[in-house]
Amino acid sequence: MKFVRRGVLVTTAALLLTAFAFAQSDADETFLSAAAQDGMAKLQWAYLALQNAQNEQVKAFAQKILSDYGQAQNDLIYVANQHGLLLPKDLDAKDQETFEALSQLHGAAFDKAYMKAMLNDDQTKLKQDAAKVNNSAVADWATQTLPTLQSDLKDAKKVAPAVGVPATDK
Repeated sequence: MKFVRRGVLVTTAALLLTAFAFAQSDADETFLSAAAQDGMAKLQWAYLALQNAQNEQVKAFAQKILSDYGQAQNDLIYVANQHGLLLPKDLDAKDQETFEALSQLHGAAFDKAYMKAMLNDDQTKLKQDAAKVNNSAVADWATQTLPTLQSDLKDAKKVAPAVGVPATDK
């Protein structure tokens, strides 16, 4: 009888530890998913900017976005692979809609729409998700990457007025 009780206790403990590990990886996966979505969108929009933008400041900004977000995405994929976390492969509906709208524009109209999209970046949600991260490698990625992405948002606020977009846009 003692053997059965021990077996039940061991099984229960294993299930509780699995549930705890799942909760941790769920927060990590939520954060990494949101970061991957954001990165994919920014990269695709920046590629469009290099093709469709007219303003040289916008093109230079897009090149910086490609560099910063490209490195961030590579690092993100590495961390996710190290921990067996799956990342989305496609843009979410909102970002896909923005991509499709941007792909129809050229010149000054594109510049304005692209900078508006970049100013509408909601890093608050990303920061909130980062605060819930349990995995140290994921937290390290966030700590190293978020300041660069915040700097890119500040750069967007500097470039936006050059194409007629108020920098006060969120």
